[in-house]
Amino acid sequence: MKSYQFILQILLAVFISSQLSGCSGPLNAASKIGQVIMDPNIPVGKLDERPSTLSLTFLSEKDINENEEGEASPIQVQIVYLTEDSKLLESYYEQFSESKLDEILGKNYLDHQDYTIKPGDYKVIPDITLDEKNRYLGVIAYYSEPEKSQWRSVIKLDGKGHNYHVLVHLRRLEVEMMEYE
Repeated sequence: MKSYQFILQILLAVFISSQLSGCSGPLNAASKIGQVIMDPNIPVGKLDERPSTLSLTFLSEKDINENEEGEASPIQVQIVYLTEDSKLLESYYEQFSESKLDEILGKNYLDHQDYTIKPGDYKVIPDITLDEKNRYLGVIAYYSEPEKSQWRSVIKLDGKGHNYHVLVHLRRLEVEMMEYE
């Protein structure tokens, strides 16, 4: 009985889509509707109208964030979602221990995520849906010797219509972000 109802639902969806789409390919519309019924996670709409997604990967070298004894240690990292990058690029390291991110970055700040990355780590983060206002992605790495390190990096994004794959590479005294395919 359930399979009979399912077939009726599909036929109804095909009929409605053919009526709504006129001559512009009722079979294509029916096919898409069938796919969405089977898997509700399938995105609907034109790519350039959908929010962008971000696939984030962390890769750290084995000698990152050395302590006073020269031993590598885990590092705190913040991924920052921004509308504009100038406040992050003009900030100084000590501000981040004294104030909250949203206070430092003001209206440029959208959101952030905190991570702890171990030496020699490889971590893939599940896809993240970006805010449509998102124009930049920043990273702040809290190195034990900030005065000797390159502790921040920024890349440009578009909040709509893209699927980004970004690598955050943590080296001994440098964090780098790069987009890859």
